[in-house]
Amino acid sequence: MLGTAYETGVSIGYIASIPVGFILTKNLAFSSKKSGKTNSEILKYLVVLFFSYIITVKGAYFTLLALKAMFGEFEVTLPIIDYKFSPIGTISHFAGMGFSFIFNYFTHKFFTFSETGVRNKMKSIRKN
Repeated sequence: MLGTAYETGVSIGYIASIPVGFILTKNLAFSSKKSGKTNSEILKYLVVLFFSYIITVKGAYFTLLALKAMFGEFEVTLPIIDYKFSPIGTISHFAGMGFSFIFNYFTHKFFTFSETGVRNKMKSIRKN
């Protein structure tokens, strides 16, 4: 991304997507707009994102290594703007995001935006 190291570029994009992802996931994907549990959902969302981040960045990185081993390194030049990029880098980035997407869907469905009992346990601990 703009002259940065591969993993740094993937990381910057991932971090920039966090607030937008939470809002869209909460309101559209799982219809939790009026759940009344936004604070606990944010906390659980951030826990999921920590693991998802590792899956995205390392998944993209290891896919990049595998594709380079299979096809070698090469770049393509876009003719109109004379910009060089690596299709292998783009494909591996999409692969990392795909691995993360699958992980995110199931963990958000069954953990982040569902009642796990953690919130009630935390409330009872605070009262004592």
